[in-house]
Amino acid sequence: MDGRKKRADVLAKIPSGIEGFDDITCGGLPQGGTTLLMGGPGCGKTVLALQVLVNGALHRGAPGIFVAFEEKARHVAANAETFGWDMRKLERKELFFLDACLRSDVVKAGAFDLTGLLAALEAKAGEMGAKLIVFDAVDVLLSLLDDAAGECRELYRIHEWLTRHELTGILTTKIEGNRPEAASRYGFMPFMADCAVLLGQQVAGRAVVREMRVLKYRGSPHVLDAVPFVIGAEGVEVGSANGVHPEPQPFEERVSTGVERLDAMLGGGFFRGTNALITGSSGTGKSMLAGNFIEAACRRGERGLFVSFDENSRDIVRDLASVSIDLAPHLESGLLKMEAARSAAASSEEHFMRIKRLIGEHRPGCLAIDPLSALARIGGGLAARAVAERLIFICRNAGITALFTSLLEGVDKHLETTPLHLSTIVDSWMQISYSLNGGERNRALSIIKSRGSKHSNQQRELIFSDTGITLADPYTAGGGVLMGTLRIEKENAMRAEAERKRHEIKQKGRELELVTADRDLQFETAQRGLRTRSEELDALRRAEKTSADEHTQRRDEVARRRDGKLVREQAPAKRQPAADGRKNGGKRK
Repeated sequence: MDGRKKRADVLAKIPSGIEGFDDITCGGLPQGGTTLLMGGPGCGKTVLALQVLVNGALHRGAPGIFVAFEEKARHVAANAETFGWDMRKLERKELFFLDACLRSDVVKAGAFDLTGLLAALEAKAGEMGAKLIVFDAVDVLLSLLDDAAGECRELYRIHEWLTRHELTGILTTKIEGNRPEAASRYGFMPFMADCAVLLGQQVAGRAVVREMRVLKYRGSPHVLDAVPFVIGAEGVEVGSANGVHPEPQPFEERVSTGVERLDAMLGGGFFRGTNALITGSSGTGKSMLAGNFIEAACRRGERGLFVSFDENSRDIVRDLASVSIDLAPHLESGLLKMEAARSAAASSEEHFMRIKRLIGEHRPGCLAIDPLSALARIGGGLAARAVAERLIFICRNAGITALFTSLLEGVDKHLETTPLHLSTIVDSWMQISYSLNGGERNRALSIIKSRGSKHSNQQRELIFSDTGITLADPYTAGGGVLMGTLRIEKENAMRAEAERKRHEIKQKGRELELVTADRDLQFETAQRGLRTRSEELDALRRAEKTSADEHTQRRDEVARRRDGKLVREQAPAKRQPAADGRKNGGKRK
């Protein structure tokens, strides 16, 4: 039973309040145990320990004590306020700073141990109900013993005292060259502690990179790999190794790129929650497309975040306005947040922490980082690639539609690759290249990949003007794609030829109309002649008929008259002969 209870006590943990640190330790510090922080100067041992105390006091109601052996306690508290922690308020009740620095004129006389110090701390811890206690730079104090056996004895005294009083302790000590065994003659310390964490820093390129690694954690699983961390505006931020893997996205909705014809080439735009990469040489227009993407998101009422390396926000807004992309109203409304950073001013890990913090604060629906390849210049190699991958996966898991740009320097335009080699993990990849023809430089855009959707395989001319951004329709001639002046000249020649043909056709049409009109006139004249002759013939026929009718009528009339006269003359003719005989002398012949 006692064994099981002791096992449960060891596994109980107190969260540090530092997200990434709690991830790699699988929950935080061992409750009632000892955590050892080791590292060289400037590694952040004191800041990390103090931040655990502040988080415990602020968020978990766990008061704490900070014992300073090397630096004045007042200086430690003053430096802590630069992280935004209200130390004066916390010191009234939740935190107590004990200045245990020894003066340079102190002379050691007789045996030395920590019994008196621990007795005083026990009384103070009981008074304020402390749960956490930090011994900062404990190696400085133990160096007074100048006795390896005594030093080991006193460290174990601290460890047992913490366990007996159920206090969670944090000890910090210096090491040389990131070697725990060279911990200023205290190489046994990691064996004594329940949890041992190694902090270090190294120069990568021109930037300083800080890393931490959990060397041991009794009774608990933990991340063995070194993870990066930074000391930012709010204290220590640890790049967790958890939660940066891609998760399946259920989104089917499309998100516009801001360029209608590019949306059509992509089959309707990007899938929401996915990420896209635009690569190209300097001046090809990557930033313009990124700004257009963000403006389109703001016009839809979505929150947008634009992160730019090596160019300030005002210049970006001015430059984008030249192609009718107006970000100023969205900045004023709060939908858009723009963040500019000088790439050489921090390590790639620090930039990652900063962007991650911005994402958490602004919660954008769409994100643009221009250019992501800036991380390669400062982080170098695998570290920068790891940071870029984590950014991509964080955006994907948060459902953020992200657009990244990458600068290609001295790379063959036909070699489809990127400095950070991210082309294999992004969902969509577009490349902008220069087309040099006829002494003219033009921009050509092509889609190399777009997961889950059909996309155009044509190369289009990318055109920037004061009316916006567009893509020209593909124009081929002689087996090649023409762009710029060559295309304009070819189009002008084609239009001139078409105009010539239209003029020729129009002329032929007019000639045909004249011939047709002349023919119609002749036909109409002939028809009139025929009608005239036909009318004359009809008139003659009518006249002839009339004449015949009149002749017949006259003949009939004559006949009737003749017949009537004969009738009248025949009646007295019977008496005629007697008279005639008498007239002729009465003689008959």
